[in-house]
Amino acid sequence: MTGNGILRQTIVAEWRALRSDRWLFALTVWLPLLVCITLWWIFSASLPRELPVVVVDLDETSLSRRLIRYVDASPALTVADRQESVRSAKRAIAKGSAYAIIVIPPNMARDIRLGKAPGVTTFFNAQYLLVARAIRSSLFEIESTLAAELDTARAFEQQPTLSAAVAAALPLRSQLTPLYNANLNYAQFLLPGLVAAVIQVLACCTAVLSHGRDLTEIAGQSPAATDTAIRLLGKMLPYTVAFVAILLAVLTTFVGALNWPFHGHIMALLPVAILFVAACQILGLFFLTLTFDTVRSLSVAGAFSAPAFAFLGVTFPVSDMSGFAAVWRELMPAAHFLDAYVAYGAYSSGAGGLFRPSLLLLSYLSLIAFILYRLRTRAEPSGANVHPAA
Repeated sequence: MTGNGILRQTIVAEWRALRSDRWLFALTVWLPLLVCITLWWIFSASLPRELPVVVVDLDETSLSRRLIRYVDASPALTVADRQESVRSAKRAIAKGSAYAIIVIPPNMARDIRLGKAPGVTTFFNAQYLLVARAIRSSLFEIESTLAAELDTARAFEQQPTLSAAVAAALPLRSQLTPLYNANLNYAQFLLPGLVAAVIQVLACCTAVLSHGRDLTEIAGQSPAATDTAIRLLGKMLPYTVAFVAILLAVLTTFVGALNWPFHGHIMALLPVAILFVAACQILGLFFLTLTFDTVRSLSVAGAFSAPAFAFLGVTFPVSDMSGFAAVWRELMPAAHFLDAYVAYGAYSSGAGGLFRPSLLLLSYLSLIAFILYRLRTRAEPSGANVHPAA
């Protein structure tokens, strides 16, 4: 049989197996879609809003009440409760009904009139990293605004005009403008990496399951390594098409329907997406041929891919990662796909931004030589079959 015939026969057989295996069909089709929709629903608010905080006002003056109004008017914060002591306010954080405690010190208004700088203390739950960041940013803006108003009012007593009073109170003003993700949208920040991590986990595990059924038989059907490689390719193609279609459909929805900023056409990522999904499946095959045990290989694939999002450099900068974490990140296909997405779609790097990630994803093809070697040695008459998953 010719190479084209082997490829066609394998694709048809694998497509029939995919349709008849409900668990494999779920992993390949509706489960990725369900997970992506769920992730979008979780982050659909885009920005944390009206985070509950507790206020302890030990000053009880018009100035402290003004500060409380500013906190309550902030889009990210809302005053959920007022307590008389920090001890009683801590119970709200322990119960999860509030994320922060704002303590206004006694005699704050009097100290400000005397030229002193009283401190407004904030205790917050730093276990929620994104929430903690939103609280810090909002309180910094509130305190800066209130301080600028007080300084301007004080300077206005000695200046003839309001503009002169503002200039005297704020001789140096700074403007902080995000160059990328200008709206500080957490969904745009997190979801592309999460989707890539989900696809990596599912594509890697699906490769273990699909090839684990008859991996040794594939190698034993022909003595030629070329024919074995063609059969592996035929088994991979249906899953590659499915995962690439889902990945690009989800990203197209984000960019098109949700109007996320993207400098270019999403289909320019098609070659990178194909290499990404193929690399994930090759990793699954690599894990499978290490042990020739489907259950153990699934465990290894899951352990390798599950922490993918933490190593993508989205929530923690790559430059600050330890050597081990940096190496692990380079082994993650999802990291290279996300690099291509960010470089092309966010940084407007054009096709040049896709070159390095594509080259790194191509390097996973080097594992095929080891996979074919393991298959040929396992297909000898003394070899045992792959243990199917229970």
